[in-house]
Amino acid sequence: MKLKTIRSAVSTAAAASLLAISLGGCALLYPNWETTANPSDPATAPSSSSPAPVDTASATPSASPSAAKAKAQITFVDSGVDAAAGVIYAVASVSNVVEDGGLCTLTFIGAGKTKTVTGKAEANVTTTQCHPLELAMAGLPKGAGLITVTYDSPTHAGTSTAVGVVIP
Repeated sequence: MKLKTIRSAVSTAAAASLLAISLGGCALLYPNWETTANPSDPATAPSSSSPAPVDTASATPSASPSAAKAKAQITFVDSGVDAAAGVIYAVASVSNVVEDGGLCTLTFIGAGKTKTVTGKAEANVTTTQCHPLELAMAGLPKGAGLITVTYDSPTHAGTSTAVGVVIP
């Protein structure tokens, strides 16, 4: 009787330890603790085939010239084509900046067609993390294309190196 009770207690402790270890790994997969959005929440704006022009001219001259933005170093964490979901996806980070308030833009260029989608970026421990970006493949030409991620904030701006994708 005692042996059965001991085995049951050891088995329960082992199961509890395994559960704690496996759930503890979730912290490594989603490093943005301060956000209320879940990884499955859409973090992208609706896509458009041509970005809207932005008027950057000032109606009144400023007393001092605006400071040039520092170069942002963007790297892809993950990217690819999810044919089943019908999207091109990218996760990128800005390795030399830790700040909130920037925007990340995923751009596809292929066969004379350009399509973009923009999402938020937020500070992580040692980098600035772009929220996952998904660009609908509807209307894109089949075949090879290139994607880039551009980061823009009040203090930094930059574009990643291009990564090749194939639209099935």
